[in-house]
Amino acid sequence: MKNNLSIDALFDFSDLSPSTQNHLRRVYSLLSTGIAVAILCFILAQYFPSFAIFFIGLGVLALFADILLICLNRRTRAGQIVGFTSLYGYASSVGGAFGAYINSLDPNSRMDMYRLMMSALVSVLIIFIMFSVFALLTSNRAGVYFLVIISSLVLSILSFFMWGYSAILSVIVSSLYIVTDTQNIIYRQKTSGGDAIYDAKMLFVDMVKLFSKLLEYFKKKDEDKKKKNK
Repeated sequence: MKNNLSIDALFDFSDLSPSTQNHLRRVYSLLSTGIAVAILCFILAQYFPSFAIFFIGLGVLALFADILLICLNRRTRAGQIVGFTSLYGYASSVGGAFGAYINSLDPNSRMDMYRLMMSALVSVLIIFIMFSVFALLTSNRAGVYFLVIISSLVLSILSFFMWGYSAILSVIVSSLYIVTDTQNIIYRQKTSGGDAIYDAKMLFVDMVKLFSKLLEYFKKKDEDKKKKNK
């Protein structure tokens, strides 16, 4: 499946059809469970370090599952099962990888990194929750994005007191990620019929990228703060 996106799709703010809203509900439900699996594996990998290798290995299984999907019809039962396997395999491997990374640090650095990870995770989750709730409550896309931007600005003001003015830009950029991804999903649903599992995986990958960028940003801000306090 090609990840097609036209400029027209980005600026299409027409109301959502009932079928598109149902598709979005499926996508966000799958994405939510994928995030939950990643967080669970992250926690388990810290308490049971030997599990981290197993979880990371599930990522290899997910890769093979995606290769197998090339030969299968995604809409058949077999295709759906393989798609679920790859989604949760990737989610497990991400949680396991971050858990293994935390375990490799010394105790002091481990606590600092855990705090930064939680800050980045909370930022991503708040944006995702705001957007998905609004998207599922109304069929008016322009209204959805307006509410998301307003909510993001409120979150930015709160973040300002913890991370400084640059946090405002980070939160707004984060929201634009979600808006663009959702426009892409709606475009594919309208033109060729959407695949909820595929769309959830694409969103999950983008959210992992976003999490990594925010984590890198928070880490840099924390290091700069420590240097100033010396």
